[in-house]
Amino acid sequence: MSSGLNRVIICLALLFLPSLTLAATDDFTIRAFVGDDVTAPTVPVLESVVPIASSQIDIAWSTSTDDWIFGGYVLWRDNLPIATTTLTSYSDTGLTPETLYAYTVYAFDEAGNISATSSTLSTTTLGVPVVATSTPPVDSPPSGTRVVTLKSFLLEEDKTFAWLTWETNMASRFSLRWGRTDAYTGGYIENETYLMGHRTKISDLEPGTVYQYELIGYTPTGIAVSLKKGDFTTLSQDINRVVPNVERLTAAVEGDDVVLNYIIPPTEVGARVRIVRSHLGYPTDLSDGAIIYEGAASTWRDPGALVNYEKQYYTVFLLGSDGSVSSGAVVVALKLGVVGIPGEPGKSVATSTEPGLNQPPEIILSRLTENNIIIKQGGKQFSFIDESISLSYSQPFTILIPKTALPEHLKSIIVTLLDPTDQRRSYTFLLRINKSGTAYEATISALDVVGVSRLQIEVYDFKQLVIGRYRKQIDFVREEKVEAEVVFPDLLIEPLKVTGVITLGLVGLGFIGWFLFIWRRRAEDKN
Repeated sequence: MSSGLNRVIICLALLFLPSLTLAATDDFTIRAFVGDDVTAPTVPVLESVVPIASSQIDIAWSTSTDDWIFGGYVLWRDNLPIATTTLTSYSDTGLTPETLYAYTVYAFDEAGNISATSSTLSTTTLGVPVVATSTPPVDSPPSGTRVVTLKSFLLEEDKTFAWLTWETNMASRFSLRWGRTDAYTGGYIENETYLMGHRTKISDLEPGTVYQYELIGYTPTGIAVSLKKGDFTTLSQDINRVVPNVERLTAAVEGDDVVLNYIIPPTEVGARVRIVRSHLGYPTDLSDGAIIYEGAASTWRDPGALVNYEKQYYTVFLLGSDGSVSSGAVVVALKLGVVGIPGEPGKSVATSTEPGLNQPPEIILSRLTENNIIIKQGGKQFSFIDESISLSYSQPFTILIPKTALPEHLKSIIVTLLDPTDQRRSYTFLLRINKSGTAYEATISALDVVGVSRLQIEVYDFKQLVIGRYRKQIDFVREEKVEAEVVFPDLLIEPLKVTGVITLGLVGLGFIGWFLFIWRRRAEDKN
């Protein structure tokens, strides 16, 4: 059977598949490849194998390309596979000193095709360090000794964690210890890989607390140097502070680049964003993926994001000036030519632009009822059980679900809101646990447009399967303001003038009547 006929049959099957009635079964995913992919990726070229220490060799190779969906690389050492990666470099650690090692690499795609193996490069690890790595660190090494020094250092505090990022003048490994005193009893991190650029995270800290730390660097020859000593204070936690998400987040694909555009709410003076990316799913917190940008820009280009992946997931967190963090606005970017998978987080499966039409059936969780899905705006509160929900178009609103109404195996909750002015467009947000740990929340900035929208909430488990889906029509309306009548002083004076004239006239008439009455009585008495 010809390849063209094969493609026609597969396309017809995919066309009529949704109309078939299937028996009840567990959720599953079908991926169909139309046609045969028999072309292997190009052969990667080993560019360098460099001994860094007595136990480490760094390997680098060129980038391979593929005509369909590229998979990655498999690195071999002495005819044994040691790593599968999508990167073009690798640090091989745990090696034996003064030992010769040989390396090769090949590429593969998602159809299972593999390239030819690269040529072999070999090198020998360094000898055992003369100075033991357990030697206490020195603040001022002897003159002329080649030691590790800092080229840059950055410490970023949050409420319950801190990030340390630094660069050294040479490949080095490090150890880091911290605590509330200079005894550093809070914790300890040791890294055995020799690098020039380092980044590590200190977790499980208390908000609003002072911590002291010491960072020690080690050369490949074993000389230990105290690189940095200091202290930092974690941010205080304000349980009443709610930060809205960025507005109108969109992703545009330009070649293999992804351009993100969004609006920082004008009410958040001094706020900045942090953009976190992952090809596995939406990042759910500030460090759940690759941090590609942090700053106050309203647009960001992620160059080459889709070179090795057919899709990338982005979460844009808004960081308030007081350290508070929004729940996160999310968007997915698909490589040009790749069709989105119906039902994936944040993607509508509707084929009509009219709200409520051609929608998949709602999936109801036993513990989560429509009464538990709450919307707050100002002093008003609604739930999905209400017959109608009308919100002001000019005010932010908060979506809230109590933690007790959700299953323990929850991965994420995705909220999608249709644009009232163009329902082919939608904006998606994460619901994250609030600071008090009682509910999952997201605050959405004012839309500033009047119209009918649809709010969709999807609950995902750790297998990225939809285990709950709920929808509700939302009407964004203008508020009817009852304005008090403004009365100016000059307007009050005129009525008083008129009233005064009338009053004086009545008093005058009364006096004249009384005078005539008395004069008449006296005239009668004389007669």
